[in-house]
Amino acid sequence: MDPTWSLLRRSWFAVAALAVAIVLLISAAWSERGLSRVAQLRAELEQTEDRNFRLVQQISALRRDIEMARTDDATLEHLARRYLGMARPGEVVYRVSPAKDAAGNPAPAPPAAAWDERYDAQEDEAVIGPAGDVD
Repeated sequence: MDPTWSLLRRSWFAVAALAVAIVLLISAAWSERGLSRVAQLRAELEQTEDRNFRLVQQISALRRDIEMARTDDATLEHLARRYLGMARPGEVVYRVSPAKDAAGNPAPAPPAAAWDERYDAQEDEAVIGPAGDVD
């Protein structure tokens, strides 16, 4: 008889255990709860933590803005003028339409550096000037 065959016959348990171990490793790597799923969940966790960090920063900025609106008169005046269209007594409010190109579409906005980043520049359409005789 062949010595290799007799060795395999005697160690059938080792061969079976090796086959089971290979199946378990493959299952651990690519199953529903395997290593690929763990890597995917870690990536999702990192994205969620980044988004959470950005939201916390945004909340802090909004709380600062609220506090400034409550305590700083200049900020309150700015908000009243901008969003409520208010003016001081004796001031005249001029409404300026946004510029349009030849096709009637709104013209492109100037670079973002020219505008206050906290407020949307497209909403500013009022120009407030001193009252007086206007020709």
